Amino acid sequence: MTVPITIRPATKADASEVALLVNIATHGGIGIGWRHDERAEGTYDPAEVGRLDMLDETSGLNWRNASMAESDGEIVGMLLGYPEPDTMPDTPQTEAFLRPIIELEWLAGGKWFISMLAVHKPWRSKGIGRQLMSLAEQKRAETGRRGLALIVEDENTGARRLYERDGFLVAAARPMHRYPDGTRPGKDWLLMVKDN
Repeated sequence: MTVPITIRPATKADASEVALLVNIATHGGIGIGWRHDERAEGTYDPAEVGRLDMLDETSGLNWRNASMAESDGEIVGMLLGYPEPDTMPDTPQTEAFLRPIIELEWLAGGKWFISMLAVHKPWRSKGIGRQLMSLAEQKRAETGRRGLALIVEDENTGARRLYERDGFLVAAARPMHRYPDGTRPGKDWLLMVKDN
């Protein structure tokens, strides 16, 4: 059943909520990185590092690229994405656990990339994910990109079903490398694409 929601562009004031939903989208994985980040020293919660990251406009993963789904004034979900350039740069030197994700993203050149899609737990299975996917398609059309792309864990079967129903197919895979303290059960990251 689809619930009535409003989708709006994120504002700078949403940075904390964007960080929370990014952490939900990564099943807590990015929060592990925030906890180990030197900027976490002296904070009461490593989510403060996430908030700072979402305020940093030098990368695509920031509040300006997010859209917030609301119901009766409550933020219930988020889409964060951006158009990928046609030609992607070489994979930068980075930590081993991020390298396969970056390699897959670089294969998405020319597509509109769904970097993060998350819905708060009480609001799942109510059609919000599908509405956010429709917004991604609209943004793809507005930017003239030739398709959509996203990365998902092989074990995230619920999300994979949503994407497959929407016409996405697995285009490539890379083995996961665990972050120190990481506990995710998956084996591979999957690049899924939908060509238009």
